[in-house]
Amino acid sequence: MNPGLVSGFFFTMKKIEHIGIAVKDIQAASKLYEKLFKAGPFKEELVEGEGVKTLFFHMGESKIELLEATTPESPIARFIEKKGEGIHHIAFEVEDLVSEMKRLEAEGFTLLNKEPKRGADNKMICFLHPRDTHGVLIELCMEIKP
Repeated sequence: MNPGLVSGFFFTMKKIEHIGIAVKDIQAASKLYEKLFKAGPFKEELVEGEGVKTLFFHMGESKIELLEATTPESPIARFIEKKGEGIHHIAFEVEDLVSEMKRLEAEGFTLLNKEPKRGADNKMICFLHPRDTHGVLIELCMEIKP
């Protein structure tokens, strides 16, 4: 069997794109990760629609994304209030976000957004509900091409 072929669909998840970590203080967390990786972040970004500030670190082919809430109503603020700081999500890079969303919805997964939306790091994104993924918030992301 072709390892890229599952249930008649080509598997379009290419790799772990990043792991998102919710933090209360992004500057303090950045200092810790700079020591850990012996390198600073390569990108800082404000995603106003999500009420979050992000910092990205390279980790081989993958990335670590630190997430700090910018408003008390943001998903990150609610996550930290409920669960504390820590791993918030794992993101997989996909070839075709819309097709992958349709495939996963047909497989019974609950999409947290019905249409792709703009995320950080020049990506279009969609999240899968953690109740369908054994408690793990999964993000699908695709590079925005010019």
